[in-house]
Amino acid sequence: MSSKTSSPLASAMLATVAVAAVLRFVGLGSSLWYDEIVTLVDSARLPFVDIVTTFPGVNTHPFYSVLAHASFGLFGESAWALRLPACLFGVGCVWMAYVLGTMAITQLEAWAGAAVLATSYHHIWFSQNARGYTMMGFFALVSTWSLLRAVSGGRRGDYLAYALACAAGIYTHLTMAFVVAGHVVVML
Repeated sequence: MSSKTSSPLASAMLATVAVAAVLRFVGLGSSLWYDEIVTLVDSARLPFVDIVTTFPGVNTHPFYSVLAHASFGLFGESAWALRLPACLFGVGCVWMAYVLGTMAITQLEAWAGAAVLATSYHHIWFSQNARGYTMMGFFALVSTWSLLRAVSGGRRGDYLAYALACAAGIYTHLTMAFVVAGHVVVML
């Protein structure tokens, strides 16, 4: 695209990310749901060492608990501090949907996809839920983007970014392993 079309598109993308942030930050302080209370009591309140060395069950999102614990350390214990990592990664998903999209479709189409994600009720809801689902989505997008860059350019940094995104995603929730398995199948 020419610079005449990419400048307004860049402004539109920044506005889209801003709208995504506003839609996700509104309501962060509302009452906690049951699964969020479980995250709070069984994980986020624990000492850091306990969070990284114990696994209370398959419904646990360990990396999310680490970040929620850090959020408590910075902002104090509150519903919005517990949900802040989900919110930030939800906004990050909107940006990464655009970045990944530009590798396969036009910038305008990638922006349209990001705009749909930015205003998606379900994505907003998961971005306000103190669980690791938006983190896993973000790491799925980053790992796919890194893999595509690594395959096309062969740079070691892209392979490292891929490995780190996959590891972070799996540490967030074990179902990220299915994304990695999908990458393996596509690469074969």
